[in-house]
Amino acid sequence: MPSRERATNIRAMRALLALVLVLAAGCGARRAQPSTSDEQATNGAETPEPTPPTDGPCSSWDPSADPTTPPLDVAAPPATANRGRDGLRFCILRPGSGQRRPSRDDRVRVHYTGWTTDGRMFDSSHTRGEPASFPLTDVIRGWTYSLESMTVGQVRRVWIPEELAYQGRAGAPAGMLVFDIELLAIE
Repeated sequence: MPSRERATNIRAMRALLALVLVLAAGCGARRAQPSTSDEQATNGAETPEPTPPTDGPCSSWDPSADPTTPPLDVAAPPATANRGRDGLRFCILRPGSGQRRPSRDDRVRVHYTGWTTDGRMFDSSHTRGEPASFPLTDVIRGWTYSLESMTVGQVRRVWIPEELAYQGRAGAPAGMLVFDIELLAIE
């Protein structure tokens, strides 16, 4: 085979492989519920070894859509949603880059929107026109658990049970909360 034709075939194979990897990453992955020893080993984050989803795609996400519009799956996590610590459920809507994940001692910068399960938006950095920045210790536990296992650039949809959210605190949204969170930076 001539050298030019072979180089073209190699480029085509690489492009096809990249497309397959992007499509596979976009489907999300189901993770097993960590055992007590797994939780201790990963400092409370989800287990790092994903298993493939069995019930189709976890969730859909359109980066060009209005980020304050409630997602179709706002009422409850789909069956294919990953399982995190203490009842937390999540879907990876866009993979991040790099290996570093924030720790409890870090400060992060994020874009996010939060809804109640009836689709009412109660908070969004998008409506303020700028990302939020805060230490991981200054947010609800469901956010801390989620962010500790994210990499920069990742977007997640997270279903946070009330016990990991505001726990019935007066003036705060009640029940399970749903957030789309984009980790922009670890500061």
